[in-house]
Amino acid sequence: MTKSVAKELKHEIDDVLDDVVHSLKKLSKHLGDDVADELSQTTANLADAAVKLAGEAKTKGKALAKAAGKEAREHPAATAALVAAAVALVGLAVARQAASKD
Repeated sequence: MTKSVAKELKHEIDDVLDDVVHSLKKLSKHLGDDVADELSQTTANLADAAVKLAGEAKTKGKALAKAAGKEAREHPAATAALVAAAVALVGLAVARQAASKD
């Protein structure tokens, strides 16, 4: 995994998590602090928990991306082999999908 691919992946993950957090915060505000029924309270609690989980995922994702980049730099031949295998698997899946449509 090259540095630019790792950076692009990190930015995409950050963007997705930011969107999730933003949407969940909007949901929480929409529900309000004094929710009356049990379903609304459960939804508010779920939204709060999801915001916390997204924050943790973002932190852990950054650490994993750094570790993956480090491993890729330390073992370039293995990284190239893994990338080639992944490309071959995707190619095989696409070929099978195309064959099944015919």
